Amino acid sequence: MADSVPPWTTTVDGEDDDPAGSLDRERASGVLPLGTRYADRGLLGRGGMGEVRRVHDRDLDRCVALKVLSWDAAETSSEERFGLEASLTAGLQHPGIVPVYDRGLLPDGRPWYTMREVHGRTLAEVIAEVHGGEGWVSPGGWSLRRLVEALTRACEAVGYAHHEGVIHRDLKPQNIMVGEHGEVLVLDWGIARRADGPTAPLPPMPVRSASALTTRVGQVLGTPAYMPPEQALGDPARVGRRSDVYALGATLYQILTGRPPFVGLADDVLATVISESPQSPTRWAAPSRRLPDELVELCLRTLARDPAERPVDASAVAAELRDWLDGARRREHAELLVEEARVLLPKAHLLQARADDLHAKAQAVLAALPPTAPVEQRYEAWAHQDEADALELEAALIEIRWEQKLRAALTQSPDLPAARSALADHHRELLVDAERNRDPRAAARNEALLRIHDDGRHAAFLTGDGALTLVTDPPGAIVRVYRYRQQHRRLVPSYERSLGPTPLFEVRLSKGSYLLEIISPGCAPVHYPVQIERGAHWDGVAPGEHAPTPIILPQRGALEPDEAYIPAGWFLSGGPDAADGLPLRRIWTPPFITGVHPITVAEFIEFLDDLVATGHEARALELAPRAPMGSGGTRPPDGDRDHAGRFLPGFDDAGHPVHPRWPVTRVNWHGAMAFAAWRSARRRHQYRLPDELEWEKAARGVDGRRYPFGDHIEAPWVCALESHEREPSLAVVDDHPVDVSPYGVRGMAGNARDWCIGRWTLEGPPTRDGQLIIAPAADDDPDFRAVRGGAWASHLRLCHVATRLADRPNQRFWMIGFRLVRGLDAADQGVGMYEKPSA
Repeated sequence: MADSVPPWTTTVDGEDDDPAGSLDRERASGVLPLGTRYADRGLLGRGGMGEVRRVHDRDLDRCVALKVLSWDAAETSSEERFGLEASLTAGLQHPGIVPVYDRGLLPDGRPWYTMREVHGRTLAEVIAEVHGGEGWVSPGGWSLRRLVEALTRACEAVGYAHHEGVIHRDLKPQNIMVGEHGEVLVLDWGIARRADGPTAPLPPMPVRSASALTTRVGQVLGTPAYMPPEQALGDPARVGRRSDVYALGATLYQILTGRPPFVGLADDVLATVISESPQSPTRWAAPSRRLPDELVELCLRTLARDPAERPVDASAVAAELRDWLDGARRREHAELLVEEARVLLPKAHLLQARADDLHAKAQAVLAALPPTAPVEQRYEAWAHQDEADALELEAALIEIRWEQKLRAALTQSPDLPAARSALADHHRELLVDAERNRDPRAAARNEALLRIHDDGRHAAFLTGDGALTLVTDPPGAIVRVYRYRQQHRRLVPSYERSLGPTPLFEVRLSKGSYLLEIISPGCAPVHYPVQIERGAHWDGVAPGEHAPTPIILPQRGALEPDEAYIPAGWFLSGGPDAADGLPLRRIWTPPFITGVHPITVAEFIEFLDDLVATGHEARALELAPRAPMGSGGTRPPDGDRDHAGRFLPGFDDAGHPVHPRWPVTRVNWHGAMAFAAWRSARRRHQYRLPDELEWEKAARGVDGRRYPFGDHIEAPWVCALESHEREPSLAVVDDHPVDVSPYGVRGMAGNARDWCIGRWTLEGPPTRDGQLIIAPAADDDPDFRAVRGGAWASHLRLCHVATRLADRPNQRFWMIGFRLVRGLDAADQGVGMYEKPSA
């Protein structure tokens, strides 16, 4: 039915598309008298100026298409146009233009010509198929890229015609045929003319059907929805190659949106074409079909109202479409690489998880074995370790393949979002790890790569800003911010600003390490180090909690003069460059108080003398420092006493007097525990040895630094083997003022190591969800105890505060002493006005 045909699909060219009711229909339904060479095989189609029939060429034994002038058009002007169409088409020798084989006259005088018979569908039908579903791929396998490929080949054919001086003047999806074997043909050159030929209009045809738009309006030739303004105005002199470019752009518009630039009845469309520019294709794009920016931009340029602003001819359009197709093919290849990469990373993570499990099993087996166990008992653990190592290697190689595929994808399509996003996320994770591991080279490399691949999602992260939330008990404390900056290879706090009274919520701070000084009336000043990571929030939320844990501010006078307060919170523990160190991880510790210095010789003598005075001389002699095993010392412990029985500092192995302010050494773990019990009985607090992770936090703060004073060490800063010009020895606890932690704790990188309260295990102290669990070793447990710290006779390389050591609890060494810690008692705390917010 004529009314069912969209008005933008008809041609206003003076040809009768609807010869219903005419005598010619009856004539056309019969068999044409074609002579001896051709046999009529029936009607293929009918146009305004003629009809096309399938005929059999007896000479060449093949079927061809024969186009003959219809009876309605059988007049002089139409015969001239028909002849021009035949000659122009015959002169265009291009694979995208249907070749003309023969021409002649019927006995009744009507002209005809034969051409290749084309089997396939019009581009309009294929476009409708694609836009009839979801996305860019139709059930028949047509996609945006295939549609653009077809249009490109049509543009190449029209470009050839332009080079030959021919303009089509009626290009549209209905006049582009997609053959069964992939060929693309530009059809219907019925109103084509030479670009330099005469422009006088042909006489108008009579009106047959206004709704079907079959009448040539004045000098207007073409299809309204696809014709440019100059053609719609009926100015043949202005219609040229760029007019065909407009029609090709309108076809591209329909590929992108499923509709031409303008729709409606012929007269309305013509008026709109003359007065308005088309809306952007994005206006009509379906949500499931993303429009490539390059095609949208090209489409709008081809539809420019001013012909001078359009590409020069169809070949120029074809070139731009080929460029896009080349990019589209590369993009499809790149997307395939991304899909191949997408399955690799989970596989690598799974292998690494299996390796971690095997390492844990191996550690469990080895931890249960005594050092003297037969080697055969280690075979099971070694097998687990070997398998874990193989899995880790496989995971590493898979991760390399993953990264190679993504980089190859970007080589094909440099702006591919999926590849850029995956690599950006990867380098962000590596950047965080590098900064936590204090590896500036790796951090700089991954930051640079993150900036290269970032699409804007990581912009805030790359600025380096984070946030601080801090609540105190009591509230209303003033917080002064000091930023750690490197000066002469040491991290030195430098005042920046005051943050005002607590509580503080999500205060913006640049990434870095800070020392907060918290001041509140009636409370002791508190040093609270924080580490602000890129894009991270230091919120003070403990494991299993949802709200910040208040920092308790001890009352003024609650701390002894030689004590330092370590607030509750997270800190970075372990690290890859510490001898026998634990993995780098975040650990939460409750608040505790530690001695600024290790227990001195004088303090331990006071303990021994008190034991003697209270009738426990034998116990005092048992616990007194004595020459360690293998040192060559023979003096009994009671040799360093005066005439009244009081203990004296004595002499070291070289015969030099021991200074009372030296850290006490040559005390075993049991002696250190006994001293803690004695001090607890004499004071109002419960003292104990520190857990090794408490010790580590007190030594390094929260930012993962290697030493109490930063990441670099020099011999004059600590009491270590390299620190002595002559014979090495202990130093008084007040020496080496550089060896001080962010909390003010002294002598943790050198001088004397410290006994810790727990057993030494390969996996370290127990934790639950990252929270430290204090697990004292039993007094009768002979297993190794954890030992921490650098020492006067130890090399600088062992002064890293995450280095782990161990000794038997009954052994004594010149390098091992101890210091005490205690919990925060209720009597130490402030008025407790802060109420923790509910989750």
